[in-house]
Amino acid sequence: MMKYIKNDNTEVISYTPDERNAALNVSLTALAASLGYTPIRAGRHHYLKEMDSLVIYDDRSWNRWSGKGNRTGGTQIDFMLEYGGAATVPEAIMKLLEFTGQGLETAPVVERSKTVNDGYSMILPPKNDNFKRLYAYLMQTRGLSQEVVSDFVHRRLIYEDAVHHNIVYCGRDPEGNIRYAGMRGTADIYGKTFKMDVPGNNKNYGVNIVNVQSDQLKVFESVIDCMSYIDMYKDNFSNKLVLGMVSDNPLVQFLKDYSHIRGITFCLDNDEAAQTALYGRKVDGKIEKEGLLDKYCGQGYSVNVDVPEYGKDFNEMLLHRKEKEMPRRRSSGHR
Repeated sequence: MMKYIKNDNTEVISYTPDERNAALNVSLTALAASLGYTPIRAGRHHYLKEMDSLVIYDDRSWNRWSGKGNRTGGTQIDFMLEYGGAATVPEAIMKLLEFTGQGLETAPVVERSKTVNDGYSMILPPKNDNFKRLYAYLMQTRGLSQEVVSDFVHRRLIYEDAVHHNIVYCGRDPEGNIRYAGMRGTADIYGKTFKMDVPGNNKNYGVNIVNVQSDQLKVFESVIDCMSYIDMYKDNFSNKLVLGMVSDNPLVQFLKDYSHIRGITFCLDNDEAAQTALYGRKVDGKIEKEGLLDKYCGQGYSVNVDVPEYGKDFNEMLLHRKEKEMPRRRSSGHR
């Protein structure tokens, strides 16, 4: 990718022939599925459940026989311009390259990273040469936008591992070193989801986004909930921290590392474990476990709670919102 400035000071992005060819090799059925459509095979071709007049040929070209829309067929680039929210050809190519994980500033292939406090080595999974399954899972299954997924990839907070295609979450210290890493599968096997920490990680750290211009911190249990929250509320300003659990060890470390925080909003799950963590537990009128609200309010922070309006967590809330929006999208000319 090349950037240059025209005489009128507008920025222009151009792509190499190899990058354009890579964009034109993206699977159209996978791309359509990631955008919320349902490809259905019919002989040698596919059509979309939501638009049965649109046919995908050889997984690389398409045509819409109804004649509706600004574009009625073409390549993956045309598909992104018509259905993927791209306004220009360079933006369409950028989105296609992001879908494959190419052309992004992604997490480097780190063979060995040592945690500072305990002396154990943490060996990170090798990075895959593309992030197709990561994008497909987070967008198609979890309902996240391409913009949010790409932002987390750009920040080197997530990547796809080359061996099992798990999503690897990276928690970094103020110097940018990876101190915590967790993995999550991109496919459910027999109804079970694969989750585990990378051996040797330091649980005093969590996945985080730091903005010194804001003194507000939003705290989440999982990375996907954090991404869902950003997607729904367009909150790209506040600091973010993912605990990976309901224990507050990463929060203690984060507040040590970043002294600019004045307010904390807990965006935890809407379940019993989170409620106990937030409000504590009393037995016979005596406090058996102090809650996070009292603990951090007592330390002088302004403390709030943000609970999902629907479901157990913010990703369930996001999926619920998208499901409610589907009839509106279909009635606006996409059938």
